[in-house]
Amino acid sequence: MVGIVSYGAYIPTWRLSRDEIARASGMPIVMPGERAVAAWDEDSLTMATEAGLDCLNGIDPKEIDGIFFATTTSPFKEKQSSSLIASALDLRKDILTSDFTNSLRAGTIAIKAAMDAVEAKTARKILVVSADRRVATPASIYEQIFGDGAAALLIGEDGIAEIEDFYTVRDAIPGPWRRDVDDYPKEFEPKLDLKYGFMKDLPEAISGLMKKCNLTLKDISKIAFYAPDPRTYLRSPQLLGVEMEKIQDPLFLSVGITGTPHCLLLLVSALETAKPNERILCVSYGDGSDAFVVRTTDKIEEIKGKRRGVSVNVKSSRTLPTYEKYADFRRVRETAWPKWSKVAHVMYWRDEKSILPLYGMKCKNCGTLSYPLGRCCMICGAKDNHEEVKLARRGKIFTYTLDYLIGPGNTEGDGINPGVRAVIDLEDGCRMFLEVVDCEPKDIQIDTPVELTFRLLNEKSDFKHYGWRARAVRA
Repeated sequence: MVGIVSYGAYIPTWRLSRDEIARASGMPIVMPGERAVAAWDEDSLTMATEAGLDCLNGIDPKEIDGIFFATTTSPFKEKQSSSLIASALDLRKDILTSDFTNSLRAGTIAIKAAMDAVEAKTARKILVVSADRRVATPASIYEQIFGDGAAALLIGEDGIAEIEDFYTVRDAIPGPWRRDVDDYPKEFEPKLDLKYGFMKDLPEAISGLMKKCNLTLKDISKIAFYAPDPRTYLRSPQLLGVEMEKIQDPLFLSVGITGTPHCLLLLVSALETAKPNERILCVSYGDGSDAFVVRTTDKIEEIKGKRRGVSVNVKSSRTLPTYEKYADFRRVRETAWPKWSKVAHVMYWRDEKSILPLYGMKCKNCGTLSYPLGRCCMICGAKDNHEEVKLARRGKIFTYTLDYLIGPGNTEGDGINPGVRAVIDLEDGCRMFLEVVDCEPKDIQIDTPVELTFRLLNEKSDFKHYGWRARAVRA
């Protein structure tokens, strides 16, 4: 039966307290806690890649027959992000790639498409990755409510959970929207969307699914669903007719509402603690509602502890000191963000295998592993006598420097915030020179354990160039 083979999640390292947002904006505090904030070199594409890496940990990427990317904040308007993610994950060239967007339920729509493909035997395994990095209007309540994150589910057969069925309700409610010329989401009247959209569509999708599966909510262990605000979650037991214990922790206090991936992120969180033969209901909302129910199998125990999932991402966090730093991450203060120079795009295309899936070269003569790919061995000088090998993702710092002349991301330095650049010895013996991110300079020492992270390198010539940086290992 078609179901979930593996899961993964990614929540950025950085958090911003709602107290600090309220202080800077003059708005009242919506609720206590903090929200997740993508770093200056992260977007929905990089976060989806990180979630995909977590999901495929221990799984041969060459087994994947397709990848679907779901988001409302794609970094490109006319370019397929899923193809870039597939390259970074080192998936095959002959797989199906597709972007699902323009709706907060794009993630569950992608799940349905993956289910149909596997059931039709046109694919064996399809990876669904979903991420959002929504920017709220400054000094609005959504600046406190929104959070950044990503989720990944590998859809196939004979997995850790079976997808028993799927049900959809469409609704042309005015609802929140954002045109391609808008920086921030807009809405007419939140109460209208809540009363005649969310509070109507969500129960309708759930009841339709329960009837279709011949189940009741008493058969469900956990319900993972999207809601627009924390108050709605508190009212959800009354709305759905269930006990509060069945509502999966919405992650408001530590993460915020992540948009498209939110219900999938909650599903991943529920799977992390689920036992065999438990049913979990996952429901999205956005111009209607999608609902599907999964029943865990005995294999759920085999994957526990082998994924970072939600729990590790929530625990391993750092706090942004000020709202102004967040504003710089979001590029709200455009004067604080430098203009990039031009670059030769052909080189980026030519060296794709070296830059995105991160392949190095191993000399067949002396065995030296080096990066980037070239023709000659840097040790013995052997020419055109090497094999291409995928490099390790972890290592430790051999030496480092704090660069005040060239700041983070190879931008012009301000003399105050240095770029941290290090020589890193990977676990496979390859030595690389990388920028270190998600840290303060005082946190970096020789022999600090690090891991590679997929990031936005620059936007030279108005094109987004992605690649790898390093960060301290997240426990």
